[in-house]
Amino acid sequence: MRAALPAVASGAGVAQILGPEGRVLVTGRAARLRRWAASHLGAGRPPRKGARPATDLSPVATAVRFALTTSAFHQRLVFERLMAEQVPLSARRDLRAPGYLHLDPTERFPRLAVRAAASGRAWLFGPFKDRAAAGRARDALHKRFPLRPCDYAFEPDPALPLGLGCVYAQVRTCAAPCLCRVSEEDYRGLARSVASFLGERSADAEPSLPPWVAAAELSRGLVVEKSRAGFELYPVWNGAVLEEHAVGLAAAEQAEAALAGLAWVDPSPPRDDTPWLSAWLHAPRRTGHHLVVRDLESLAARLRALLDPA
Repeated sequence: MRAALPAVASGAGVAQILGPEGRVLVTGRAARLRRWAASHLGAGRPPRKGARPATDLSPVATAVRFALTTSAFHQRLVFERLMAEQVPLSARRDLRAPGYLHLDPTERFPRLAVRAAASGRAWLFGPFKDRAAAGRARDALHKRFPLRPCDYAFEPDPALPLGLGCVYAQVRTCAAPCLCRVSEEDYRGLARSVASFLGERSADAEPSLPPWVAAAELSRGLVVEKSRAGFELYPVWNGAVLEEHAVGLAAAEQAEAALAGLAWVDPSPPRDDTPWLSAWLHAPRRTGHHLVVRDLESLAARLRALLDPA
């Protein structure tokens, strides 16, 4: 197998080393594919002193296959597509389940709650890095909006012991619908304003809310990544990256034409990229950008400003 190394490209991309019957032995991302393959086939550089060398797979390896990628996001995308075929999400130790905030203004007495996407995407806002991050955002929102923090069921009454004994009602950080301090309709109006804030706020409105937080159900997004040829645009629809509808552009002046070639549609077959996309969004060294898409007119202006800050 070492004799096959010269055929492996030396650029950035994703590679797999195969064993008997085409079984995948290892999949990896690398800035230098040939060096990565050599390290797994016993032909790499000596490891640093005290470091454990990569396992030599040359006795069982039968082939090396690879794909060159054009950008950091493209590399992550190709890697995740391959991993989805080999490893169930429940077995991925490198991905943390994202957290969401749930707020349904149609409920009788709506409240903010931390949820997981597995509970359904209706009235979810996110993604957050994890449930703890979603909890911090919920606490920050409670300081700004007097939604009830409790999960009690009640019938409103000015003398309700449950409300009279509640510290949030006493210090008036809660609108206290349980004590009839606000009508049911006005309270649901408050909840609607919070849902609107979560879905349409400006990026710097609340430090605990990352700028990509949006309604999880049927949300549109756009990943913008710099590539060797200019820039790449990847539409995101309802948690799925639509690489089949991605486009490239060489300069900011082409923003309108590039956006006209994008499509936000249901992927076929259906897929959910939220777990790894959330990990990419929260990565400390992420190079790309994610824009929440509300209308194409404002998106074009935001895209031009992002591509040409001057």
